Amino acid sequence: MPVPSNTPRPDRRGMWINDFDCTRIGFALDNVIERHRAGLTFPDRTTALSGRVGTIALARDWESTPRNIVTEGVQIATSVNQLVADVDDLKRRAMMGTVELRFSDEDTRFFLARLQDFDVTPIPPALRATGKAMHRVRMTWLCSDPLAYEVNGTIVAFSTVRAECPVGTAPSLPQIRVFGPSTGSAGFTLTYRDAGGDTVYTFALAGAACAMSSTESITIDMELCTVAHSDGTNLLSCVSTGATFFALDPQDASGSTGPYPTVASNRAAHGGDILYRRSWL
Repeated sequence: MPVPSNTPRPDRRGMWINDFDCTRIGFALDNVIERHRAGLTFPDRTTALSGRVGTIALARDWESTPRNIVTEGVQIATSVNQLVADVDDLKRRAMMGTVELRFSDEDTRFFLARLQDFDVTPIPPALRATGKAMHRVRMTWLCSDPLAYEVNGTIVAFSTVRAECPVGTAPSLPQIRVFGPSTGSAGFTLTYRDAGGDTVYTFALAGAACAMSSTESITIDMELCTVAHSDGTNLLSCVSTGATFFALDPQDASGSTGPYPTVASNRAAHGGDILYRRSWL
C-alpha cells in the first residue's frame, strides 16, 4: 500500500486539521456549510471559591448553542491504491478526538471540532480528470464550543495608562499577570472600562501575601477564577470584597474595529500584561 501523499497544493482551497495541511494528501475543499443558532445570553452570576470565605462576583457569562460544520471536497490521487491510502490518512487525522479545524479563507481562526460523520462517495471513471482517481468526501463536525478562536493569542501590556484590548464578537477570558516589585499589604486594583471610559468592573487584591520582588508576579486567571503568586501561593483569600473576575466583552466596545474596552492598574509599580485569544461567533 502506498504511503500517503505529502505535497502541499497552494492552488486548492485549504483545510487544516491540527495544523496539518490536508492538500498534502490530495484533499481539495470546495464547500463549507455552517449551522449555528444565533444568539447569546449574558446572565449575571456569583460563585463560592475554594480558599475564600463567601461568594465572589463573576463577570457576565455567555451561553450559546453548539455549531455544526459540514466540509465537502474531492480526494484526488494518481492511482486507486494511492487514493485509498490518502483517504485512510485523512480519516485518521479527522478522528483524533477534538481537533483544531481551520480554513484557508480565514486561516487566522480555528474551531474546536469533533468528527461525527465521514462519508466517501466514489466518482465514476467518466467524471474523473484524466489520469486521476477521485472520491467525494463529506465530513460533519460538531463544535460543542461554538466559537472560533484566533490562532495566535493576543498580548496587551498595561500600566496606570489604560490599555485597549481588541476583542472579537464574543467574550474572551484573559490571564492577567501583574509584575513586582511591591512591599507591604496595599496590593493593587485593576479597573476594566468600556470604550467610553466608564468603569464596568474592578478587581482588587490586598494583604501581606501580595508582596512581590522585582522578579516575581501574580497571575489572575479570569476563566479558572484563580489567583496565584509566582512562588506558588494561592491568593484567593486576598481578593477584596466586590472584586469581579471579568471577561473582555464585545458589548463594551464601540464597534468591531474599536474603540475597545481597556484595563489599567491603580499603581505605577504594578504594570503587567493581558494574555487571551480573541473569539468570534
